[in-house]
Formats: sequence, C-alpha cells, structure tokens
Amino acid sequence: MTLEFLIGGLIIIGFLLVLIEIFLVPGFNIFGVIGAILIVLGFIFAYTKLDVRIANFLMIASLLASAILVRFAIKSKTWHKIILEDKQEKALGFHASNDNLKTLIGKTGFTCTKLRPAGVAIIDDQKVDVVTEGGFIESDRPIEVIQVEGNRVVVQENQSP
Repeated sequence: MTLEFLIGGLIIIGFLLVLIEIFLVPGFNIFGVIGAILIVLGFIFAYTKLDVRIANFLMIASLLASAILVRFAIKSKTWHKIILEDKQEKALGFHASNDNLKTLIGKTGFTCTKLRPAGVAIIDDQKVDVVTEGGFIESDRPIEVIQVEGNRVVVQENQSP
C-alpha cells in the first residue's frame, strides 16, 4: 500500500468518526475528537510527506467530499430530528416575556418560598418568580415589587405593617 492511500485513509476514517459523532452518538464525545485529530494529522502528513500536488488534491477532494456530506446530512431524516423546525410565533401563544409584569411595580404580596435571592411570591393572587436585590428574605414575609426588567421581577421586604 502506498503512503498516499494510507494518508487518504486516515482522512476518510477521520470523516467517518465525525459523522458517527454527529448522527449516532450526539454530544462532544471521543469519536468527534479522534476524528478531528485524524483529519488534521492526515493533512499534516500529506503536506509534509507527499508531493504538494498530491496534498492539494487530497485537500480539494476532502473539501468536495465534505460539501457533499453536509448537503446529504441536511437532507437526511436524522437532520430533521436534530433541528427544531417549529416556529414560535406570538399568534400561537409563544412570547418571550410576560407583558403584564410591568403592572406589578409598587404592588405588595408575600413570599411563598425563601428568597435566596430568587424564589416565588404571591402578588395579586398569582404566583410570580421573583428575585431580591441580593439579600435573603424568609418565607411568608411581606414584600413589595420595586422593579421589573423583562421577566425579572425585583422585590424587597416590605417593612410597613
């Protein structure tokens, strides 16, 4: 077997390991790491041990094979299982923040849980996830909403009776 085939095989095995990582064993596992190392080593060996024309051919062939594999992967059923294709539109009930939270500024309530500094409070007969300005507040203590930023409701302990 010639050196060109061995280096080409090294690169192909690297690509196969990366594909196994993507489609069979998702996550950042050993297959992807070893595959990437084999690909890099293959190109290093190609440019140091072979003629530059052969190394360039291997590089171009690998890029073309990669483009074909990416195109194939995107059209595969597995890709559609990996990628979320649903659109989260406001008309369907999806929204990033609760617009009603701004109306809570200045209102009072009481804590359901200990706020260390985050927890749950009852404000206007509804449970709301709240945070303090950094201090801890015990449960069943009166609180007041002092600030609302998006979904973040900031409260402080209400000292008035």
